[in-house]
Amino acid sequence: MGALLLHFLCVLPLALLLLPLGAAGQTREVTVYFWEFNRDEPGDDMIPFKRFVDARAPLRPTIEALIAGPTEAENRDRYGSVAYGGMKLSDVRVKGSTARIDFVREIRKDCNPGDLQTLRFEAAVIRTAKQFPNIKKVIVCVNGMNEFGIGMVEDRPKPCPTNW
Repeated sequence: MGALLLHFLCVLPLALLLLPLGAAGQTREVTVYFWEFNRDEPGDDMIPFKRFVDARAPLRPTIEALIAGPTEAENRDRYGSVAYGGMKLSDVRVKGSTARIDFVREIRKDCNPGDLQTLRFEAAVIRTAKQFPNIKKVIVCVNGMNEFGIGMVEDRPKPCPTNW
């Protein structure tokens, strides 16, 4: 068993050296935002957390990291995901300096995220997307609608623009 382990430890570094050039090092550090619920004083804050994503096209994996939520350790420290209602990323498109980020979620009578949760989600998506210098404007859509803030409370969400 010891000889097998020694062989493995000798061969592994050589195998790693033979990986195609560029396979390693094509990630970049990005920031995602979660909400802090562990404060003693009133209110809550959006806190930045670092993640590593594919550097070639970082926007989509960054948004995926955002909706994946905090790690187990971050969760224990009472940082919370801003995604709600089984949110899933549907599409990410960029035209010029505008990003349109579409999500889908199941609408259920027993799950009403309320206006604050929807506004937190929208704010976190916008802040996360705008870290990239080419993104100046962000359109956030859920099931083809802008369901954030008062439109959600009054059950009058606005349709997302078709031409942007």
